[in-house]
Amino acid sequence: MPSRLDAIQGADVCRNPDWSRSLSEKLQYVLILAHPGHELRIHHWLELKKPRIYLLTDGSGGRHSARTQYSRDVVEAVGATAGAVFGDIPDAAWYKALLARDCGVFADVLARINLDVSDMKDVQIVSDAVDGYNPMHDLAYAFGNALNRLLQSTRPGRKQLCTAAVPNVPGVIEVETQLDSAARTRKMAAVKAYTPLADEARQILDRDPQCFDREFLISQHFDWDAPWTPEWERIGKERVVNKVYDRCITYKENVQPVAQRLVSGNATRHK
Repeated sequence: MPSRLDAIQGADVCRNPDWSRSLSEKLQYVLILAHPGHELRIHHWLELKKPRIYLLTDGSGGRHSARTQYSRDVVEAVGATAGAVFGDIPDAAWYKALLARDCGVFADVLARINLDVSDMKDVQIVSDAVDGYNPMHDLAYAFGNALNRLLQSTRPGRKQLCTAAVPNVPGVIEVETQLDSAARTRKMAAVKAYTPLADEARQILDRDPQCFDREFLISQHFDWDAPWTPEWERIGKERVVNKVYDRCITYKENVQPVAQRLVSGNATRHK
């Protein structure tokens, strides 16, 4: 990951000095994830905080079936809530919108999420982290940026936190949750039951053997105006050369403009 992704220092997640007036209003958590299954990384945190969860894609990828129902089962089991946007848009539809530079699709989803959280008084936003592994991971972070900006106009301001969908993502650890043996057993059972991710789960466990013992939320500060070539773009260009793809999503031409419009509040239908 390039050095321009600098972690925000400090663990104080409240920037509004008047936050104490809302102590009687329970802090509520909003979790924005790119793909179904990412919630397994912070399974015990879900049990503790019971967030309202938004899934941008259905996890179908290029050729696979949707895995949204598996995530619904996880959400129900931990006592969390599925939000108004919950894996109802296929990955292919998102990628098509990115290639067309159609910001309207993204603006519509942001509006749906914003409306769905209108009943919340004090909100902590948690999203996927920017990791360069998949463009939708990175854009989930942008959705978190944009929603946090909208909420802070009328609610206590809180630092956006992130959960890393893959190991070794840079950021400052803000929240660490230690799992006891019972929580570890429940998490392992949830991961085992999520059969579409069996191979991926084994790979993550090999790379991050402590993922069943501890869970982290981190903070990041990502500059959407600076140049960047993520790993997913490099792989995409290789697949175009090898004639696997006809076209390749790039950061500069496709992802960066959408993220900038979302975060600035100027997301409109544009092709």
